[in-house]
Amino acid sequence: MLDVFKEYPYRGQAPIFPARAFHLHSMLINCGHQAVSSDSTYSYSFDGMKRGRREMFIWQYTLAGCGRFRFEGEEYKVEQGKAMLAMIPEDHCYYFSPEDKYWEFVFVTVNGSELIRLWRELRKMIGPVVKISTESKCVLKAAEIYKYCCEGKLQTPYDASLMAYDFTMCALQDLGKGESGENRPEFITRVTEYCMEHIGEDITINDLAEISGYSRYHFSRMFHKYQGITPMAFISDLKMRLAVRLLQTERLSIKEIAEKCGFMDVSYFCKVFSNSQGVSPARFRNQK
Repeated sequence: MLDVFKEYPYRGQAPIFPARAFHLHSMLINCGHQAVSSDSTYSYSFDGMKRGRREMFIWQYTLAGCGRFRFEGEEYKVEQGKAMLAMIPEDHCYYFSPEDKYWEFVFVTVNGSELIRLWRELRKMIGPVVKISTESKCVLKAAEIYKYCCEGKLQTPYDASLMAYDFTMCALQDLGKGESGENRPEFITRVTEYCMEHIGEDITINDLAEISGYSRYHFSRMFHKYQGITPMAFISDLKMRLAVRLLQTERLSIKEIAEKCGFMDVSYFCKVFSNSQGVSPARFRNQK
């Protein structure tokens, strides 16, 4: 899949669509493949506070060479196999230093309130620069998006929205597993993946304890230690995130959304949602 950067080298793609009747809550802003070197005739440097006020999130992955990323008073080398995570607007700067000689990279930029929230949370967990395998899902998905754009297949905002969401989910799967954090136990990954795959079901602590290989008591204690919340709070949070996304993007009844989130009792779903979001599901949908 990475051969696409040889087939379509050094292009930038920014899909533009006609005005649409409603707002999509995830969107691909642009993607591209670029290289700069010490022989370049222009200076490659971007200030995160001078790129407008529209909120966007940039994932930029180094294929070869090295770039620099200055963030919160620290300077990071974005070397081969590493990605930087940058928000706009934000006080940061990413740039090419001639002493590094060469920097080749691929980038994907997305926006949308839910995607921005997810990327922010991910960066808090793993940091602004992270090492990623070239075989990871998000790198391969970035190459797929780039190829799709270069071949002129991206023709609707719905495709662009789906790609932005898919790319974010791939990054969460790759990086949320702790690819850069060796101290995260493997059982946390198993449990998290199980919750994501069965979020529409009635997940119990006993189910998760069995998957983890620990007793219920030991599992609950270890899960809280590494995740910072109880297993049931984690499950509830996942269900509420799914409910929010469905309310924002799907024309389903409240009963259908409750069932997809694993609630057989609509009244109880509405109560949990109201406690989580501060408003009822119906009012939340109308406000959005």
